Amino acid sequence: MGLLEWFLESGNPGPVGKVEINRSEPDGGDDGEPPKKWLVYIAVLIGLFLAATGLYWVFNNSNNESTERMLTKFGYLVLYVIIGHFIRAAPDHSNVGWLGGLVDNPFRISDDYNRWLLFAQIALLPGKFIAYGLVMSWLIGKHLYMKFKK
Repeated sequence: MGLLEWFLESGNPGPVGKVEINRSEPDGGDDGEPPKKWLVYIAVLIGLFLAATGLYWVFNNSNNESTERMLTKFGYLVLYVIIGHFIRAAPDHSNVGWLGGLVDNPFRISDDYNRWLLFAQIALLPGKFIAYGLVMSWLIGKHLYMKFKK
């Protein structure tokens, strides 16, 4: 970020994305159709795989580590999943720099903000998958239990 960006942005501000916390409405954009079942199953499998990988990372060296260290790592994993679930970074993709974000626009500071939001969106994506996988597998399991209980 340079002075050139800071001074020239005030004359022609570019669009900037936003960070939303605990949104009540789901991602729309389409005509309200629910996602295909196979896409839900694939997202659940990816989320459960990432959750298993995270738990493996936490409890891998359980005989060499203290209990406090394992609980600290587990707490960080849970915190990451909660943050990934409740925080949504939405950059404005029309203003992420030149060549699709590969080159910084030297005349705008707003593209730097959008690039940081894009980085945050990518960094939170595994946490979103883990949360989605856990919640959806719980709901699918509950539905199957009630269906076969009868």
